[in-house]
Amino acid sequence: MNVRAQLAWSQLTLLALLLITLAVGAAPLAGSEWQPLRIGGLEVPPETRAFVQFRSGGRLEGFGGCNRLMAEYRAGDGGLLLGPVAMTRTTCAESVMRREAALVAALEGARSYQRDRTRLVLFDIAGRPTLEMRQTDWD
Repeated sequence: MNVRAQLAWSQLTLLALLLITLAVGAAPLAGSEWQPLRIGGLEVPPETRAFVQFRSGGRLEGFGGCNRLMAEYRAGDGGLLLGPVAMTRTTCAESVMRREAALVAALEGARSYQRDRTRLVLFDIAGRPTLEMRQTDWD
């Protein structure tokens, strides 16, 4: 193989590795399920049944404590765009509805995230933590 062919092959190999790295990093949340622990500065009671699932194909599904949640998301390299969140229209206790509205606002306002094994923190555009969650699917 001549020098020109070796250089072209090296460049092609590097490009392929870069594309594979980007593809893997583009959906690091896909296939995971999370339970909210803190929304803003408020702790979520442990008995709350709320959860958020980041599904493949950029689909988010979940339960806010009263209503089912659905949205689309894009995640990669720590950046996150999510929403708008659609939800069913069941009415529940005022405290549950407030917490659910805060969860939806935190999801829609998220612009970045930090994942540390089984902990996920979402941050708003100013870099403030708005939602802390614990992974519940363990896979």
